[in-house]
Amino acid sequence: MNFKQIRISTITLSLLIFGISLSQNAVTINFGGKIRVVSSLEYFFMGSTALLGGGLLEQIIWMANPLCLFVIIYFIKNNKNAVLLSLIASCLAISFSFWEEILGAESGSMAEIVSLELGYYLWVLSILILTIGNIIYYKVLFKTTLES
Repeated sequence: MNFKQIRISTITLSLLIFGISLSQNAVTINFGGKIRVVSSLEYFFMGSTALLGGGLLEQIIWMANPLCLFVIIYFIKNNKNAVLLSLIASCLAISFSFWEEILGAESGSMAEIVSLELGYYLWVLSILILTIGNIIYYKVLFKTTLES
């Protein structure tokens, strides 16, 4: 597999999995005694405004999305900063799995996370694919450079 194929395959697979994740549920929460399943799409669109409702930590986790956009741009432009940004995005995405509560309403009320759903796991997988693809790409590139 050549460099271009690695890059195209990584980006395509990552975006495909990300797109599928948006069609799934992200989490099940208990807010005010009511169990509610929240879609990934809802968090994707509302995550950028979480800070306005007092959700600083939620906003930080959501930042994995624009980071991945920058990773793709840097990856296409062959900028090695893509590796660092993808590692940061991966850490942010995975760190959410350790949370017990999330912002439940704009008032700042917290909701208990009952379970993580398929959408969350696919979202993390899409970021991990991007990260691993970047690492493989630059490892192969580095090895080829050393051999020549």
